[in-house]
Amino acid sequence: MNYKTPKAWAVLIVMCVVGVVAILTWNSNGVKSAMKNKEENRSLDVYQNPLRTYSSGLNLIFFADGYLSFKEFDYDIQVLLQQLRSIEPWKSYDSYSIYKVRPNELDICTVKTENERKPTLRCDAEKINSYLNQLKTDRFKLIVLSRRNFQSWANVSRLSDSGIFFSIPKSPRDETEKGTLGILFAHMMGHAFGLKDEEVFVIAKADSAAHKPDGPNCAPNKETAEKWWGDLVGKDAKVGYFPGCASKAEYIKPTKGSLMNLNELEFLTDSYGPVSERYLRKILDYCFSEKQYSISDDPEFFALYPEFRECVTQ
Repeated sequence: MNYKTPKAWAVLIVMCVVGVVAILTWNSNGVKSAMKNKEENRSLDVYQNPLRTYSSGLNLIFFADGYLSFKEFDYDIQVLLQQLRSIEPWKSYDSYSIYKVRPNELDICTVKTENERKPTLRCDAEKINSYLNQLKTDRFKLIVLSRRNFQSWANVSRLSDSGIFFSIPKSPRDETEKGTLGILFAHMMGHAFGLKDEEVFVIAKADSAAHKPDGPNCAPNKETAEKWWGDLVGKDAKVGYFPGCASKAEYIKPTKGSLMNLNELEFLTDSYGPVSERYLRKILDYCFSEKQYSISDDPEFFALYPEFRECVTQ
């Protein structure tokens, strides 16, 4: 080709323009790809979703407070889950969807002492919800694991979304430390599904649900207790009518010792006791399993705890 002719120069100009466009397009795509990868990496730094989810399973959302790495956060989660799943009914249940959130901020929660009965973790609900809204889960239990030092606590709830606020200033290393944390975590999980303290030394505020003897493991009197768990008395040596639960000595509990009684260590066991375990198992079956149930399957249970009716067919 004669590069001195006008036609040749035109061809060269076109080739140069095409080349520049190609380079710009490649650079643009490369930048977009890098930005996408950066965004995905940032998302992974904040969220870890379960590899498998269950449409009707139990959603547990672990939320980090004060953790500097996902690795240490994940380690503590695995310790707690391992301990919990050594206890019935959690041991026999397998439809867990575990979500993990480690926010970018380190100041979403703080320990309060003013106007509190104990050092208590309080969190910015709006900021936490901004993270939870990204998960699109149905019913869930929020578990805030915090590096701050305070007295762990939980909302006493049954079916509604609720929170556990759990203090782990440092990760447990030996089996004794892991077991101690596991017992406390199992206690808090009991509260998160409605179990009451089987003791009289209850720190919760006087007007909270923690003080109401409305079952399943705390009755206002023996007559009521006989209706609620009398069918188990005589069948299991652990079950009876014992004084002291939900902060009142006159209230009646079904066992002397259980995971819901952390004050009387001489009676402490690694079990919720037959009454509470039966209650928890029914919740997992009726509300967090693939099997469909109806009110007619257990009319007494649904009459006593009507909030669970929404889990089953009428």
